[in-house]
Amino acid sequence: MHMPLAIPSLIAVVLSWSPLSAQDRPLVVIDPGHGGDEVGVVAGDVLEKDLILEVSMSIAAEFVRAGYDVAFTRTRDVAVEWDDRRGLADESGAVALFMLHAMRSDDPADAGAEVYFDEDTAASVALAAAVGAEFRALGSEVLLDPRPWPFLKSPTVPTAMIEVAHLTNPDEGARMADPAFHREMGRALVAALEAVAGG
Repeated sequence: MHMPLAIPSLIAVVLSWSPLSAQDRPLVVIDPGHGGDEVGVVAGDVLEKDLILEVSMSIAAEFVRAGYDVAFTRTRDVAVEWDDRRGLADESGAVALFMLHAMRSDDPADAGAEVYFDEDTAASVALAAAVGAEFRALGSEVLLDPRPWPFLKSPTVPTAMIEVAHLTNPDEGARMADPAFHREMGRALVAALEAVAGG
């Protein structure tokens, strides 16, 4: 059984670690990538693990506004095992798992988002396609890329791993520093989930 992590007071009231009942709001799990010694992309003084956690909080707020509950795989600077990231979503009865990351490239002109998914899970394929459509509407180039990674596979929880932008691209790095863009991404993910869930 997973024990809850420390939750910032901003959204503590909307988090759930218990299985859902029919009366509960649907639960979305957000997985802010990296943490602890796993720093991720470093772009100047920006660390992926810190920025993605901040982005995740803003995205969660948009899900809450739309009527969802949210649980995180981490809410502070700690490493989390892949099995635990996957396990939280499966064990909590989540309606979706969004795994959030950012990218780097040796070419600062490289831009856009990438969405990874399990091509053998129809619900995840649909969710990834919807995420791609919503991100394109925000002006991002998007690559949909099926991957055979075990943590993307679930018979019950549609899952999308989203590399939201290239931190090494000056324009995208600036957008990723803008809280307004974080909220736009949140609304895009809400729209993607509701598109596939018939909401």
